[in-house]
Amino acid sequence: MIQAYSKEIASGFSDPSDEYLTENLQVIYSTSTEILHVKWFGEVGSKEFREGYSHILRMVRVHKPSKWILDLKNRELLNKEDQHWVFKNIFPQILRMLKQDVFIAVILPVPLYESLIHNIDGDDFIDNDNLLIMNHFLYYEECLRWLAEVQVADIS
Repeated sequence: MIQAYSKEIASGFSDPSDEYLTENLQVIYSTSTEILHVKWFGEVGSKEFREGYSHILRMVRVHKPSKWILDLKNRELLNKEDQHWVFKNIFPQILRMLKQDVFIAVILPVPLYESLIHNIDGDDFIDNDNLLIMNHFLYYEECLRWLAEVQVADIS
């Protein structure tokens, strides 16, 4: 399953820092599309989940991706505390780090997406004038179309 996903997005990355892989997490930065692909698999414990996001943050520091695909369709449910931790700690940190709008395309079945975003405080998705914009999709191709359409402001 991981190999098929890698082949689907692997064009455009060549540096070993462009990929991180564990049994339950694959993170690839595609230099050709400038999209960070994060895919979680199976049952993920709290420790592994938080360690995975520390690797994701390292890749964000290196590549500064403003466009992401966060594929959660094959991941088991997380506990609410870990979900809350990502929204309260990781996403605001990414916004502060990048200092630009961030677009995250989430692949997840509709009922799971509803429970994921329930009780989210939108203030965690704003830093100065920059926004973290999350959109829900059922298929990978839809994510690519949306991310190709969004415009990231040039910060230089």
